[in-house]
Amino acid sequence: SLFKLQYDFINNVTHEFKTPVSVIKRAGVNLRSDSDLSEKQRRHYGKILDEEADKLNELMNTLLSFTQLENNAFRAKKEEIILDDFVKSYIDTFKIKYPDFNINYRIHGLVKFYADPVLLGSLFQNLMENAYKYSNPKRRELSIDVRKEKRNIVFAFADRGIGIAKEEITHIFKKFYRIENQYNQHGSAGLGLAFCQELVNFMEGEITVNSKIHEGSEFVVTLPYETAE
Repeated sequence: SLFKLQYDFINNVTHEFKTPVSVIKRAGVNLRSDSDLSEKQRRHYGKILDEEADKLNELMNTLLSFTQLENNAFRAKKEEIILDDFVKSYIDTFKIKYPDFNINYRIHGLVKFYADPVLLGSLFQNLMENAYKYSNPKRRELSIDVRKEKRNIVFAFADRGIGIAKEEITHIFKKFYRIENQYNQHGSAGLGLAFCQELVNFMEGEITVNSKIHEGSEFVVTLPYETAE
């Protein structure tokens, strides 16, 4: 039902508040610590605080617009997203949150496209969080690859994590499904991928996964490539 969909969506978006809040907290702790910060560090933390506060603001706006839906379908916004800045800001956030996370990215010949930055940001957040959680502590790595394919833009998130067994692949986008994982006892209730599926539906795209046990997984998000509003 629509009510159930709204409830789940709101529940999920509320989880999204956790990362910006924990990053703001950590930056605050670092700024208050006794050690002398260089000008560069100070500016870096200032930028992080500023950006994370913006993310919180955007999330609140998304929640508000979502709760105001009575019966209309939720409208995803179409805003210009500068890909390099966008991807880099999420990588910076995760490096503060998880200093042992080794992330690299490549954008192939694309500069910008139009999409809802909050929905896309939630996708990034969930897929990056998963890559970290489902990795061996000594091998927390993620490669993000952005390319154009026909009339679509493709975001691929490849980790070197624990992988997903063939028989589990069909279930991972279901709600509350959680892969048993020795590294993730404190794991979330498994809303992440079901939420990703929902976000991608809102954005009229699709999400698929290729995976090999003990070698890693690659999540591939395909969205319509729109160049103007």
